[in-house]
Amino acid sequence: MDHEEIVVPENARAVCGKELPPVNPETAGGSILLFYQYVEDPIWTKAEHKAALKKVIEIGTKYNITGRGRVAREGLNCTLTGKPHDIRSFCYGLREWNDVFNDTDFKITDGVAADKMFKALSIRKTNELVAYGLAGDKAPSLKKFAGEHLEADDYHKGMQDPDTV
Repeated sequence: MDHEEIVVPENARAVCGKELPPVNPETAGGSILLFYQYVEDPIWTKAEHKAALKKVIEIGTKYNITGRGRVAREGLNCTLTGKPHDIRSFCYGLREWNDVFNDTDFKITDGVAADKMFKALSIRKTNELVAYGLAGDKAPSLKKFAGEHLEADDYHKGMQDPDTV
């Protein structure tokens, strides 16, 4: 079945430290949430890592969230699904639990078909957030080496410039 994709530019904007985009009551289906959040200076202790795993599962269970996630001492990386209001409640739950998630750019897409939703929640404790062989304090600092953040529409405009690196 073909359907037209609707792009809502304001929903493509970064939500770090901001309200999440509202649920459109006319959009049917569930939502998918993608995000990662690194924890630096310092990384989580072993006890904090264990507590983070427990808390993320607790918040996910509370809001009937499904999907997959990785919790490492250096942060959290997840792809999750759920009802639109539940996904947003999960994000706000993370922000209430730990201020570091106020800096998280939660990417939410609504209108996900039921057959595309995850069936269960699986959050794994891992040594690395992303398997690149540089766990924890061996990873380069994002705060020190981060580039300039561009909103999606500014990025696409920039890519039209032949001098863009």
